[in-house]
Amino acid sequence: MRIETFGAKAHFPLPLYAVYPDYKVSFLSTMIPYKHMKVDVLIIGGGGGAYPAAFKLAGSGKTVLMADPKGVLGGNCLYLGCIPSKTVRELIEINERSGRLLGSKNHADFSSIQKHKDDVQQIRFDQHDREMSEFKNLEFLKGTVSFTGRNSADVSTEDGKVSVEFDYAIIATGTVVSRISFPGSDLCITSDDIFSFGTAFRNIPDKMVIVGGGYIALEVAGMFHMLGTEVHLFVRTETVLRNVDQDLVKIAYPLITPFRVHLNTSIRDVTGKRGKLKINYTENGEDMEMEAGEVLLAVGRKGVVPDGIDLTGVKYSSKGIIEVSDTLQTNIPNIYATGDITGRTPYFHAAVRESLVAANNIMGQHEDRMDFLNVPVSIFTYPPVSYIGILRNEAKEKGMDIVETSYAMSGDARAQMYEEQDGEIRLFFDRKTGRIVGGWVVGLDAPELINEIGTAVFNSLTVMDMARFPDQHPTTNEGVSKAARAWNGPE
Repeated sequence: MRIETFGAKAHFPLPLYAVYPDYKVSFLSTMIPYKHMKVDVLIIGGGGGAYPAAFKLAGSGKTVLMADPKGVLGGNCLYLGCIPSKTVRELIEINERSGRLLGSKNHADFSSIQKHKDDVQQIRFDQHDREMSEFKNLEFLKGTVSFTGRNSADVSTEDGKVSVEFDYAIIATGTVVSRISFPGSDLCITSDDIFSFGTAFRNIPDKMVIVGGGYIALEVAGMFHMLGTEVHLFVRTETVLRNVDQDLVKIAYPLITPFRVHLNTSIRDVTGKRGKLKINYTENGEDMEMEAGEVLLAVGRKGVVPDGIDLTGVKYSSKGIIEVSDTLQTNIPNIYATGDITGRTPYFHAAVRESLVAANNIMGQHEDRMDFLNVPVSIFTYPPVSYIGILRNEAKEKGMDIVETSYAMSGDARAQMYEEQDGEIRLFFDRKTGRIVGGWVVGLDAPELINEIGTAVFNSLTVMDMARFPDQHPTTNEGVSKAARAWNGPE
């Protein structure tokens, strides 16, 4: 790594700590006298689409510079997304199960739940710092990146601007929440306000309106319903989860919406102040009003495109989505894009795999390709819903001849232990070959079960391969092999 400095002495960054509000966020200092750097790879972002590639490339001997405005690794997933939201969800579920099964449910101390969430985030911030410190040829700057050409960029830090020359770049800038605009929309919150590190959101509202019909809206609605909040879900269209197989949605819908759902509904305006808001809305053409303590907007996300990207010639859409091939290359050969910014599979685990695909292709040892179809998806509602691969609706559209097999959660020993016997495991096989092409799970342990099913789909296992495997007892995994045994193989 060639470095030119502002002063006579260059030094590498050391961990510093910022207090926010009672927790430390460790990050690598931007107090660096660099004014120019020449590296093999510039990685823009610090999340799942970024640091796996950084570690792999640095481990192979490449010089790597990462830059991210948060100053920590983990991206949105760790700072305000999947890690904090699922930590909160797990504690809420423990509280609910204790009350339902043992009669020991207490009114959950949401402040304590949020404190534990922050602690988990801090553990992982520190973990990533340790991991990053193992690579001497990996630098990290807390700052924003602006391209100045196809092989050059500026990083704006708190202590000045650093110009960078690079052979390759990986854009892993992720997404931010979209906010619809209407009078009073500034009075509304988003999931960022609830789950971000050190958030001041520590109290359970008595009543909450949630706007949106996607997975974030449903997950948050389920959490606060379990906490005792009166939840109203406002959905603009005639259904929730519009991008999910609608036959799956029909099975899941009555189980995951114990709260009030208002379809064909839009907000006209919001007045008042947080804690006592008045919502004027239109439902099925009729003007109505409602009061609530909080209004949460969960209407999707949009890509964060780096400034100066037009100077590179990289193609991107009006929604901030960068076009990539399955090698994760953009239309400019030396520039890759990974993670949510590609708009293909907006999940952390997919971003990690995409990050490694990009790294492998930059290293040039072999060509690697991302399988965008076979990525497991989970919606962490109560009960959770998971799926992967080709499902019923897509199979019909493709004209595929498939065989479906299923196993009802009502017969599962573990589901009986928790008295959570709703739902099913359903598998989809190609009739001619007997190979599994997809599957879904509605019910207990769905996010764990879909990994086993996904491994089978990814490796094109046959119905007999799956039927012969002795899943451990007593686990919900037994339902996977039992579902496979419901069909005796290719006809």
